[in-house]
Amino acid sequence: MNRLTISIFLLAAVWLLSSCLRDEDLKLPFTGYVPTQLDDDWPLSSPEAEGMDAQAIQDVYARVFSEDEFPLAHSLLIVRNGKLVAEAYCRDEREQEWFHHLQSATKSVTSLLLGIAIDQGLVDSVNTRVYDIIPEHFDDDVRKRAITLYHVLTMQTGLHWSETGIKTAGTPALYLYTKNSLSYVLGNNLDHQPGTRHNYNDGDPQLISGVIQKLTGMTMDAFADTHLFRPLGISDYQWEQHHDGVTFGAFGLWLKPRDMAKIGKLVKQDGIWNGRQIVSAQWISESTQLHVPENYYGYYWKVREETDPFYAVGHGGQYIHITPLEDLVIVITSDPNGALGEFGEYEGNWGTIFAQVRDAIHD
Repeated sequence: MNRLTISIFLLAAVWLLSSCLRDEDLKLPFTGYVPTQLDDDWPLSSPEAEGMDAQAIQDVYARVFSEDEFPLAHSLLIVRNGKLVAEAYCRDEREQEWFHHLQSATKSVTSLLLGIAIDQGLVDSVNTRVYDIIPEHFDDDVRKRAITLYHVLTMQTGLHWSETGIKTAGTPALYLYTKNSLSYVLGNNLDHQPGTRHNYNDGDPQLISGVIQKLTGMTMDAFADTHLFRPLGISDYQWEQHHDGVTFGAFGLWLKPRDMAKIGKLVKQDGIWNGRQIVSAQWISESTQLHVPENYYGYYWKVREETDPFYAVGHGGQYIHITPLEDLVIVITSDPNGALGEFGEYEGNWGTIFAQVRDAIHD
């Protein structure tokens, strides 16, 4: 049984346990949001010093710690002007040092890693055909050879994907039953001509992971360790692999909440960290533009057309929310069980939290 399978059973057990204990308080009493000084290279500040209203931030945390409004919330971190100004953990203060599963927010990190590979000249551009990199995983349907990296990044490959059932063409089959994850994804039927229809799925990001592994000779998690995590001072993390040795591109990344915030800060700073260009500003700009307007989608980033923010989002309320014009990064972690997940939740209560934090800015 691999780690991801174990995670599924553990999450199910947690859900069952929580359903039995629903009369008990899930949250800690709220005692404040002042960040703790740790040896992790985070400069600390306060909302007031960074042009934010302290009482307004207090009100935000009161909502997040509510048993009724956000029963599944685990943490909220706020970064303004590159400084950590507020953090608090709703369930257990030790979660500051615990790994948290990003769920589908993993996809946004996968996007960053392809950008780094392109920056290094390992592949010419997103217009490169996937067939030209991993032809050994294609079947005899020659129409699939038209699929480009752009199609994969915008989830417009046209490949069939369904999340219903265990052994159908979807995520459960991908990580539980397939021998070769790349051949499995590419072996699904072509429902639509590549580039004609967006279909959110976990298969396309697996192709990006396979492409990075083929281009670099390293698994994607090893490539991330060398070219992304270590430069950011991220040393403790987990990234799960398929049993064929290919890192999961759509999910499976576990980071500490403060390290999630580092990813957000890097992207907000156009790919620069401590004066070093980790990923090009061009890739940051291109990947966070609106490529699929009807679905608010960039290259594995959700992009709000009507406002400045874009964000990485994972099932159940895992967010790295970035507002460049206001120099703001907001990280939220939640229990994924029983929540709305990626779809619809921004327009729900979490969206009001992001707006309330932005409204606290008065400079």
